[in-house]
Amino acid sequence: MACRKMQIQIRRVAKTCSEFTTRMEEAETRISRLEDEAGARQSSREMMEKQLEDTQWKLTDLEDRMRRNNLRVLGVPEGLEGSDIHSFMVALFKEAFPDLHQWDWDKEVQRAHRFPFSKIGPNSEGGSGRPRAILISLLNYQARQSIYDRARPNARSNAKGCEFFVRPDYCHITVEKRWRLRQLIQPFQSKGAQVFLLNPAKLKVVMDNRTYFFTTEEKARAFLGGLNGPVP
Repeated sequence: MACRKMQIQIRRVAKTCSEFTTRMEEAETRISRLEDEAGARQSSREMMEKQLEDTQWKLTDLEDRMRRNNLRVLGVPEGLEGSDIHSFMVALFKEAFPDLHQWDWDKEVQRAHRFPFSKIGPNSEGGSGRPRAILISLLNYQARQSIYDRARPNARSNAKGCEFFVRPDYCHITVEKRWRLRQLIQPFQSKGAQVFLLNPAKLKVVMDNRTYFFTTEEKARAFLGGLNGPVP
């Protein structure tokens, strides 16, 4: 009799264990399915982020290319242009670059106007007392390039009683990117590196006979931080 009761208890325990095993297998199946779904969602999200990043890059590149005939003229005092900024810029170019006589600046300068203000950087125009930049659009890219070659961004030119310099005209995303990369020039130079800010927005660093290129502030800071502690 005792043996029979023990057998019954054993069967009950075995049944319970079997039910637990079945439930565990079902739970593992559900967990595995959820993990697969989560992995698929993660892959889909990463793919969408990559597509968004690619789309933004293409749009930025397209806008920069649409501005390729433009230049920004900085340093011209407010009001010096008078009421006719187009005629002023034509006269400015004729006086500053007399050797570029092959260009008819009256025709080449399609439009010219002051920027309302710049939002990039702590010393942004409009709030720092500096004169706002003048945007000019030229008919031919070759004419634009001839001015840029004569007056590089780091070289000032003189005309109409003022000093000015020119920069390429890029969309606000590229301008901000260039500004952030420019903040890293001095820290790299303090490490003995030669640093160049290339167009449209790339940092070239030469150290120990090796050349590095950075297109994002994050990668440049990570590299610089690895040289000697964190970067300010």
